[in-house]
Parts: sequence; structure tokens; C-alpha cells
Amino acid sequence: MEEGICYVCNQTYTGTQRDAVIDQIVTHMMAAHLGHIKRDTLETKNKFDKCPVCGTPIGKPLLKCPNCGADLMVQFARKVTAGYMKG
Repeated sequence: MEEGICYVCNQTYTGTQRDAVIDQIVTHMMAAHLGHIKRDTLETKNKFDKCPVCGTPIGKPLLKCPNCGADLMVQFARKVTAGYMKG
């Protein structure tokens, strides 16, 4: 059994597959905490060196990848959520 929490409100989610639980938490975060996620994504310390989707070098805080258009807020939420998983 996999278990994870929303790092903003500490709500717990459980499921049998890690990726499914991460998807649930990210969906919750994008619906309930969009402003918080946007602010955290734009912090300099949280910038992506490369786009997680296409691999294009980024190196600065952005909301969308300039090459493929991937939503970096979702990618940031996925990255952070993976660190809050147990199981």
C-alpha cells in the first residue's frame, strides 16, 4: 500500500500504486492550492535546470517550458509530492 500527503495541507492519500497516489495528490494540489504551487514554482531555489518533459535547458523560474509548453507547476508538484510518499 502506498501513502502520500499534500505538502500544503497535510491531507493523506492512499492507494495500491505509487503513480496513482501521486496523480491524486497533484490533482488535489492544482485544484485547492494553485496559488501556493504557483508561488513555490516561481521561487528561484525551485527552478528546473532542464524541462522534465523534453529535456530543454531552462535554468530560471518559469511556469511553462519555452520549448514544449509543459506546465512546470504540475511538474514541480509531482517532484515535491514524490518526496512526501511512504510505502
